[in-house]
Amino acid sequence: MNSLSIVPMLVFVATILLVFKHPIIRIPFTRRHLPIDYGLAPLLGVLFLTAVGSANLDIIQRGIVGSNMVTPYAIIILIITLSYICVSLDYTGLFEYVSLRFAKAAGGSGKKLFVYFFLLSSLLTLVTDNDIVILTMTPIIFYFSRRAKVNPIPYLIAQFFAANILSMTLYIGNPANIIAADSNGITFMEFLKWMLMPSILAAVACLLMLCLVFWKALPGRIEMPEVNPSLAIKNRAGAVFGTTLFVSTIVLMSLPTSLLGVPLWAITSISAGIMVLYDTVHYHYVVPKKERRNHSSIFVIGSRVPWKTIPFVIGLFIIIENLVSTGWTDLFASHLSIISTSLLMTVLGTIFLSSFVANVMNNHPMTIFFVRTFQSPSFNVSPSARLGSTLALIAGANFGANLTLVGALAGIMWANILSEKGIQISFSKFSKYGFLIMPLVILVAGLTLALELMVWT
Repeated sequence: MNSLSIVPMLVFVATILLVFKHPIIRIPFTRRHLPIDYGLAPLLGVLFLTAVGSANLDIIQRGIVGSNMVTPYAIIILIITLSYICVSLDYTGLFEYVSLRFAKAAGGSGKKLFVYFFLLSSLLTLVTDNDIVILTMTPIIFYFSRRAKVNPIPYLIAQFFAANILSMTLYIGNPANIIAADSNGITFMEFLKWMLMPSILAAVACLLMLCLVFWKALPGRIEMPEVNPSLAIKNRAGAVFGTTLFVSTIVLMSLPTSLLGVPLWAITSISAGIMVLYDTVHYHYVVPKKERRNHSSIFVIGSRVPWKTIPFVIGLFIIIENLVSTGWTDLFASHLSIISTSLLMTVLGTIFLSSFVANVMNNHPMTIFFVRTFQSPSFNVSPSARLGSTLALIAGANFGANLTLVGALAGIMWANILSEKGIQISFSKFSKYGFLIMPLVILVAGLTLALELMVWT
C-alpha cells in the first residue's frame, strides 16, 4: 500500500455513511437543497478520488467495463431490464390479486394468515426479486391489517424476512447474487443447484422461529374485510402477457449460454424491449382516452424502475477498484485465508461474517468488496473453498438484510414506507427480532452449503 492508500478507504467509509444518512444539504448562494442519496453519494466519492489523484482513468474504466469476470455494465442492464418487467407486471394488479387470494384462503384465521403471508412472500420472491416483493406487499399487508383491525407488525416482519431469505434461491433474486455469481462464473442453473436446498431449509427454520416468537400474539380469528380479489386486476391482458414473457425469459436464462450464443443481459434486454413495446401500444392504441387515467403509461411504470442503481453500482465498483489497486483487498484476503482452515470453517466463517458486515457497509458494497477480496492472489484457499466462499457470500448478502434495517437499501425503504403510514419500527425493535431469529437461519444455511460442497466437489 502506498501513501495514498488511506484515502480510498476513508472515501469508501464516507460513501457508506452518506448512503445510510442520506443528508439534505443546501446549495451555497441558492435556496435549493440537494439530497445526497444512494445514487449520488458514490459519484461524489469517485469525484473526490479523481480530484486527489487516487483514481485514474484505468481504475474508472475497470469500474465500468469490469475485470476478472465481473462486468458492472452487464449487471446493471440485468437489474434495470428485469425490474421493468416486474414493475410492469405489478401495475397490472397481478401481485395484489394473488395476495388477496391468499388472504381469502386463510378463512379468517389470524395464525393461518401469518403463515400464508410468509409463503406468499417466498413464492413471489422466487418469480421477481426481494425489493419488488417488499415494495408491493408492504402496502397490501398494511391496508389489509387496518381493515381487519389486527396488529400488522408480525405479518410485516414475516413478509420482510421471507423476501430476503428466498431471494438467494435464484440468480435474479437480488443484485448481490448476480455480482457474486458472475465473479465465479456460476451459471443460472448452477446457481439454482447450489442455493435451492439451503434456501428451503433456511426458510423453514425462519418460519419456525417466527412462529415461536409471534404465535401467541397472533389473533385466532380476524374480521375479514369484504374484498373481491378479481377487482385488483387492472389489466388482465397485460397480466397474462407479462407473466408469459417473464416465464419465457427465465426459461431462456436457464439454458446454457453456449446454446443461445448471447449473454444473459441481452436476453433480458430483448424481453424488456418487448414489454416496453407492449405497454406503449396497449396504452396509446387499446385503452380508450377516457379510461387512461386508470391505466399506467410507460412513463409511470418507468418511474418505479430503480434508475439510481446505475450510479450506485458503478460508483461503488470504481471506489472498490481503487481499494484493490492500493492493496486493501489483498490485506483483507490474507486475514481471511488464516481463518479458512477447512471447508466448513470457510463457509460458516464467510456466511456469518458477510451477514454482519452487510450491516456495517450495506449488502451491495459489501458484496463487491468481498468479491474483489476473493479474487486476490492473497486469498490462498482450495478451489472448493473458493466456491464455498462465493456461495456463502451470496447467502450472507441476503440474510444480512434481516439483522438490522441498514443491512440493505430495501430495509431503509421499507421503514420509510411504514413511517409514512404511521407505523414506527425502530432500529432497536427490528434488530431485536433479527438477532433473535436469524443466527439459527444463517447456521442452517451455512451447514447445508458446506454439506453440499463436501458431497459434490
